[in-house]
Amino acid sequence: MKKRYYKIFALLILLGVITFLIYNYINNYRFASEVFSFRGEGQNWVVTSKYTSIHQDNYRHEIKIEYTGDDKNVLVDHWYFHSSLFGTGGGGETLDDNNQLSKREDGTFMFTPDKMHTFEIEWNGNKETFDVNLLEDH
Repeated sequence: MKKRYYKIFALLILLGVITFLIYNYINNYRFASEVFSFRGEGQNWVVTSKYTSIHQDNYRHEIKIEYTGDDKNVLVDHWYFHSSLFGTGGGGETLDDNNQLSKREDGTFMFTPDKMHTFEIEWNGNKETFDVNLLEDH
């Protein structure tokens, strides 16, 4: 009797594995996340960004903005990170103890990586714009 249950259990596991493989084949092998990393540097700011695509229609975007200038008590009036297909931004923020801002967004659209993004920031009456590029070994 126990032998019969082991056979049924093994069969169920085999069916689960086959179902998983078929599902992922149909979805163009997109079950594994792809990660795209970007970096850009201006005169006063360094921006790093990471997109993680999850399945076909979901993504996670993490951005870190670091101030490298000499101003004290930096208040970011407005910042905007964008490409031809995607944009995110913020404002009215002060920097943390490491002179940084961080943001994480989860969304539902098909992310297609551009090789370059543009970053714009305004702070303490100043403005800077520079390119943020895809790192080759993403």
